[in-house]
Amino acid sequence: MEKTEDGKDKVNLIPTPSDDPNDPLNWTFKRKMLQMFCIVLYCYGGSVPGCCIYSILPEIAADPNVNITVADLNAGTGYSFLFLGLGNLVLLPLAQQYGKRPVYLLGLIGVIAFNIWQPYIHTNGEWIASKIINGFFYCTIESLPEITVTDMFFEHERATYMGIYGAALFSSNYAAPMLAGFVNDALGWKWTIIIAVIFAAVCFVLMFFLMEETNYERKLRVTRDEEGNILNVITSNLSGENTDPLVIKSVTSRVTERQHLGNQAFLIDDSVPIEYAPEKTFWQKMSLTSGFKKDFHLWEYMIAPFYMVQFPIVLWSGFLYGSSLFWYSVLNGTEAIVLGAEPYNFSAAMCGLAYVSPVIFVFLIYPYAGWSTDWIKIFIAKKHNGISQAEDRLWVLIVYMILGPAALILWGVGAAHGVHWFGVVVGLGLQAGLCIVGCISSVTYTLDCYPEMGVSAITVLVIIRNTMNFAMDYGITAFVTNMGVQNCFITSAFICFFCIGTFFVMIYTGHYWRNRTKGQYWKLVSYYRSKGIEF
Repeated sequence: MEKTEDGKDKVNLIPTPSDDPNDPLNWTFKRKMLQMFCIVLYCYGGSVPGCCIYSILPEIAADPNVNITVADLNAGTGYSFLFLGLGNLVLLPLAQQYGKRPVYLLGLIGVIAFNIWQPYIHTNGEWIASKIINGFFYCTIESLPEITVTDMFFEHERATYMGIYGAALFSSNYAAPMLAGFVNDALGWKWTIIIAVIFAAVCFVLMFFLMEETNYERKLRVTRDEEGNILNVITSNLSGENTDPLVIKSVTSRVTERQHLGNQAFLIDDSVPIEYAPEKTFWQKMSLTSGFKKDFHLWEYMIAPFYMVQFPIVLWSGFLYGSSLFWYSVLNGTEAIVLGAEPYNFSAAMCGLAYVSPVIFVFLIYPYAGWSTDWIKIFIAKKHNGISQAEDRLWVLIVYMILGPAALILWGVGAAHGVHWFGVVVGLGLQAGLCIVGCISSVTYTLDCYPEMGVSAITVLVIIRNTMNFAMDYGITAFVTNMGVQNCFITSAFICFFCIGTFFVMIYTGHYWRNRTKGQYWKLVSYYRSKGIEF
C-alpha cells in the first residue's frame, strides 16, 4: 500500500492486469458477479443431493429393504470426503490443461448420475461405491471455486468473494438436510434424494448457459532498463469497473515485488505491440474448449502438488482447514442421533428444521469471515508503513478459537444434560457457522503466500482437509457411543481450542518459514516457467 500525492491510500494491484477486455481481472463487475452466481449454483447443485441425507439417516437405516446401519451410512460419507480430496489429483490438472468450465459441468453430471443411484441401493458395498464415485466427481467443490475467485479478483479483494463462496458452500450443506426432513415425512427418503437430484439438474442447465471460462494466459507489456531488468508494467485499465475507492487507476504500475506480476503472466517488451481480440460473444463464452492450453503439460500439473508438501505453511494451512471443518462432520453425524433421542424426540422433519440455525449463523458470520479479513489486512498495512504480511489475515481466527469450543460444549454437554432444545440448536448453528472462518483463512493465507503455485497448494490443502474428515466420519459413531455425548464433546472442545489456537504460532513464525523456504519455492516456480507453464 502506498500514498498518493493528495494523501489518499493507494493499493498496489496484485496481480497486475493486462489491457485485454477478456482478461478476467478486467471483466465488468456485472460479468464477475454472474460467475460468482454460477459458483453458488455449483455449491448448491452438488451439495444438496449429497447432504440431504444428514437429517434422515435413521429413516434410511430403518428401511427393511436397506441393509445398512447408521454407522455404515456415516462411514460411507467418510469415504466420500476422502475422495473429495484425492479426486483433485486428477480433476484439477484436467481443469488446468483443458479448462475449468468443462470440469465444473462434468462434476455436476457425476453428482446427478451417482446420487440418482442411491434410492435403489440395498447393500453397504453399493452405498460406499456410490459415495466414493460421487466424491470423486464433485471433488473440485473445495478447490476450483477458490481458484476461479483468484482468477477474477485482486489479492486485497479475494477474501470478500471467498466469503460468498464459503457462505454458499456451508449454507447449501445445511439447507439440504433442513428441507429433507419435510420431504421425507411427505414422500419418503427415496424421493428426498430424487428431488435433490432434479434440483442439481436444473443448476447444471443454468451453469451451462451462464458460466464462462476463466483460464487465461496473461500478456503484460513491460519497459526494461539497459540491462534488461523490468522497470514498469504498462497498462491503461488496471481494474475494469472496480469500484473500490482505495484503488487508484494509473497508466503505469511500478514493479516493486516479484509477485506483483501474479501468475499466468507472459512479459512482452513495450516496443512490441499487442493486439487483443474484442470481448467474446455469447456463443464464444459457451465454448467448452476455450480453456484448452496450447502446450500439453498434464503430467506436470499432476505432480506439482507433491512438490508443495515441502512447505510448512501449506501443511499447516491444510491442518487448519481440516481441524476447522471436521466439526462439520461431527455435527452432521450426531444431529439426528442427538435430537431424535430423549429428551427431544424430534421427528425427521424437526431434525431437518434444526438446520435453520446453521444456515442463519453462516450468513451472520460470513461478513466477518470474508470482508473483515480483507479489511484487517489493509488496516494493519496502514499501521506498518504500507507493508502487509500474509499472516495478518490470521488474526480473525481468535474469535473461532474462543467461540468454537463454547459452541461444542453447548451442543454436546447441553444435550447430555437435557437443556432446552433452543440452546442446543444455537450451539449447533454457531459451530456450523464458524467453520467458514477457518475455511476462508486457510485458503486466502495460502494463496497470499504462494500465488504462483496456488492451484497445487490448494490441492494439498483439500487432500489434508478431506483425509481428516474421512477419519472423523468413519469414527464419529463409535466416538459418541463409547465416550458418551458429554465426554465426547468436552474432548472435542479442547481439541478445537488447541487446533485453532495454533494460528498464534504461525503469526509469529510464518514469515520465518516463508523466508527459509523461498529458495526452494522460486526454484520450483522457475522450473515450471522454464517449461512455459503458468498456474
